Amino acid sequence: MKKLLSILLAMAMMFAMVACGNNTSTTNNQQNDTQGETSGDETSGEVTFDKAIKLVVPYDAGGGVYNVAIIVAAAAQEKLGTSVDVVCMAGNGGQEGIEYVYNQPSDGYTLLATDYGPLISTAIEEEVIYELTDFVALAEMSENIPTFFVKSDSPYETMDDLIEAAKANPGKISVGHGKYHSVPHLPLILLEQETGADFNEVPTSGGSEALAFTLGGSVDVGASVPSTISGSVEAGDLRVLAVASDERAPEFPDAPTLKELGYDVSMAAWYSIFCKSDVPENVRTALEEAFVEVMSDPEVQETAAASDITLTAKGAADAQAAYEESITNLEALLATA
Repeated sequence: MKKLLSILLAMAMMFAMVACGNNTSTTNNQQNDTQGETSGDETSGEVTFDKAIKLVVPYDAGGGVYNVAIIVAAAAQEKLGTSVDVVCMAGNGGQEGIEYVYNQPSDGYTLLATDYGPLISTAIEEEVIYELTDFVALAEMSENIPTFFVKSDSPYETMDDLIEAAKANPGKISVGHGKYHSVPHLPLILLEQETGADFNEVPTSGGSEALAFTLGGSVDVGASVPSTISGSVEAGDLRVLAVASDERAPEFPDAPTLKELGYDVSMAAWYSIFCKSDVPENVRTALEEAFVEVMSDPEVQETAAASDITLTAKGAADAQAAYEESITNLEALLATA
């Protein structure tokens, strides 16, 4: 299976890169996509898929959600008996992708892979076409830790150095953090509230652009997740200052948590697969079981670990509970942010 998985992963990455570079279709075209059919009755019975499944990522290629999604998609194809194509739709702060999924038939052929940023935060703060109850979680792929980093030659050796400099020079130190109120951005807001530091917050299209901005010197500091920056850290181009979680990130065991440093900031986040809530129960169950089974496979876990990704492989009940908890927490947080 390991050889097959490697081949499938390579194919999935090739397709995903093409799909992510060609996502400018109009809403009418999106709504008119030809859908396959799933066998079995509406709510029970065995399910088979006769058309490719789209796993829509509301970010550009190269970010944390994308990196996890292509591994899971490649592994799931054999189990589901059809191709699982990763498609990036990052337009309008990720709403292009979410609206695309929302506008498709409720047959399980179009799924959403995301964190809470574009799905929950945007829905709380802006007018969107969906209700948060219109989506349900099928499976959690991974839990990800917001990570603050600088170039290896940065004058900021520690997080304390950075915070003191931001206090002394309000609004002068720039932090590239992904989308507005995304997984890396909210911990930055909390850090400012906790410490009184004042950063120049620079939104980007996602983790890969935040990384590029930091490496290129366009910003002083970056905020992303381990899977996006680990290669540059291993190459010696970046230095991790701290992580926003209760425990240290396994990818960066030498990097302290913000809590260790005395700052009460911890916001680890999930990357989960969602479908529309009116997808038939038997279809949801078939998808959930396939994704959880392949993510639990030791060889798939090993493939993910090679990219500094830990697959949590949680089922629908746990993933949905985390989704609902995030809604509650973010409603409270964003009311004061």
